[in-house]
Amino acid sequence: MTTYEVRREVDRFVLYFETPRHEINAYALASTLVALADAVREANAAVNPGYRVEVVVEALSDGSFRATVRTIFRKAQDLFAHEAAKAIVYGIISTYIYEKTLGGAEPPVVTVNESMVIIQSGDDRIIVPKDIYEAKKQLERVDKFKSAVGKVFDAAASDPNVTGLGFDDQPDRKVPPPTVPRSQFAIFQVDGTPDENTREIVEITQLEISRAILERGRRKWEFFWKGVKIAAPILDANFFTRFFAHEIKIAPGDALEVALRVTQEKNPDTGIFVNVRYEVLEVYGHVPRVKQTAF
Repeated sequence: MTTYEVRREVDRFVLYFETPRHEINAYALASTLVALADAVREANAAVNPGYRVEVVVEALSDGSFRATVRTIFRKAQDLFAHEAAKAIVYGIISTYIYEKTLGGAEPPVVTVNESMVIIQSGDDRIIVPKDIYEAKKQLERVDKFKSAVGKVFDAAASDPNVTGLGFDDQPDRKVPPPTVPRSQFAIFQVDGTPDENTREIVEITQLEISRAILERGRRKWEFFWKGVKIAAPILDANFFTRFFAHEIKIAPGDALEVALRVTQEKNPDTGIFVNVRYEVLEVYGHVPRVKQTAF
């Protein structure tokens, strides 16, 4: 019997590509890591409100081809409660992936006790902490999360030499977790054909306020971003709750630390992607304008 146990809290794991060569297509690697970062962000938003997560690649190595990935949690400056971040994001993603690929035609048998969940198919089983499994059940209904995980496998498949994809939080373990073979990548595909002429990028950044909109909705605030004036609605309901409760007071020249979604469209003549729309997904902090002191 093969048993894989998901650990409760992990901030570092290895993403490994099965390939006969000690190399991988650079585009496939970069696209897979971006999609994985999106999946991490969606999971983090569900389990760690008030924290943003940064995904960094610590090392690349061969032996198939491996990327060591670390998650860094950063607390909002002044908007949220004092609760420590839970490093269960990796467990949620790995449980979601391995439960979908475990077994064959018959769905796996799930047994729940007070603290653990056992997912078993034939001689293979996965043991998952109950809180991670419950969080996974919540996220598997979120389209953005499922889409991000699907893009992880789509990106890996773009390199024809990749025969499998695996995740491990203990790279030196004697019995590694199961690898998802290329033949099962399609399990994670989401409905709809992606538009190759449009893409979205989410960036953690600061926006200097030029004009504020003192009401909820999709009316656009005006900001300066990287020296360019942009217009974007703020979609973070919690920010407006604090704003109207006068817990946050803003003035022109102040800045917001945010997750900014940038929608880009490809110019048909040049093939270059151009920014066409901006949206503030989350507000992490308020940064008052620095005032000079008179002498």
